[in-house]
Amino acid sequence: MTARRAWVGSGLAVSAGIGIWSIGNWIFFVLVGRLLGPRDYGLVAALLSGCLVIYVLCSGLGPALAGSNRGHPPNAIFARAVRIAIMTTAVVMAIGAAVVVVVGTTISGFPTTATLGAVAVLAGIAVFPLSMGQLQGEGNFTGYGLGLVTVGVTRPLAFVALWFGGVRVLSPMLGTSASWIIGSAVTLVLARRALHTTPISPTSIQWDGFRRALLPNAVGVTAIAVLTNADVITARLVLHSRESGLFAAASAISQGLFLVPQVFITLLIPRLAARRAEGRSSATLAATGFLGTTVTGAIFVGLMLPLGQLLMRLTYGGAFRDSGNLLPFYGVAMTGMGCTIVLLYHQLARRDFRYSWCLLGIAGAQIASLALFARSSNAIIAVDLACAVAAVVVHEVLARGSGERIIDGLRRLSSAATARARVPRT
Repeated sequence: MTARRAWVGSGLAVSAGIGIWSIGNWIFFVLVGRLLGPRDYGLVAALLSGCLVIYVLCSGLGPALAGSNRGHPPNAIFARAVRIAIMTTAVVMAIGAAVVVVVGTTISGFPTTATLGAVAVLAGIAVFPLSMGQLQGEGNFTGYGLGLVTVGVTRPLAFVALWFGGVRVLSPMLGTSASWIIGSAVTLVLARRALHTTPISPTSIQWDGFRRALLPNAVGVTAIAVLTNADVITARLVLHSRESGLFAAASAISQGLFLVPQVFITLLIPRLAARRAEGRSSATLAATGFLGTTVTGAIFVGLMLPLGQLLMRLTYGGAFRDSGNLLPFYGVAMTGMGCTIVLLYHQLARRDFRYSWCLLGIAGAQIASLALFARSSNAIIAVDLACAVAAVVVHEVLARGSGERIIDGLRRLSSAATARARVPRT
């Protein structure tokens, strides 16, 4: 009972953290949209989407570090990895700033100042997920949730403070940068004991295992980042400024559907891994996440059909009212992407890394398709939907014969529900 209560408490802490993180980001984008308007919002959303792709690439550090826990917190690995991350971040930011300045001086009309602001976002983009992975490896899920809360709350507050301080167009990027830096500082304090551990030797087996886990995790999460953000960047490039702003606002609302799969994978990855270690199937757990994501998406789409325009008018303002027409179709596509997130972590927990590489291929196909066919908002969404369907099909093909398909899990859930229903009540 004590263990169960501890698991429930941890789950509530993580769920609250993810929820506040998501709400904070949603409030941030609503405020940015209202204060900047559709024209400038499209540029800012595209820059921040590019930063998000880089962040998700780095987010593979967290699961890889947490997965290095073999009965003890990965303190020595963290002590070495965080030092490398800080030095690497400084070098990458310096190179990025130099490239932006060179491009800005050679290309007329290039948004140099705004792009330099985007470079500033990279400040905590590697340290934060790494320290979150340390907290997860320690089993400190309260601290893990607090890290998410810190970034989620700080981001809109920093943006508002900078905006009314006169920074204006740069305030979304600098506010985001401030939230990552503060979040990194908080999580480093929470994981401070590990920082005082003697760093692990670079020739040790444990460090080698950590390094080997980085690539498949990074490939998978990067593919997801591309699949869920390339559309906003494409909209900025191919649509008129106002239309790209409307598209970006619809994207911010629809991507709220990712909350369900995010909560699921955070709470159940340890269980998925445990079932693999015991030689048991994890198909029912993956099917539960898949089903929960699908049902949530269906409810969202059903509500957005009559209420989409009203929602956009109440949140982003009357200038964004027309983007409500995109929400039902966009909701279908993002539901499919949410299911893909569940499927990816299902395969990563099983240590079957083929799916990561397949998703990278699908992301490449998405970019090619957007380049060829993206001439309207609906065409961009159609490409998203096609890629999500392809990702689900690929998962089922890869898991064929192993009993780990989603369809296998759904059948077992159905059989279990039927069996329970047949048990006579006393």
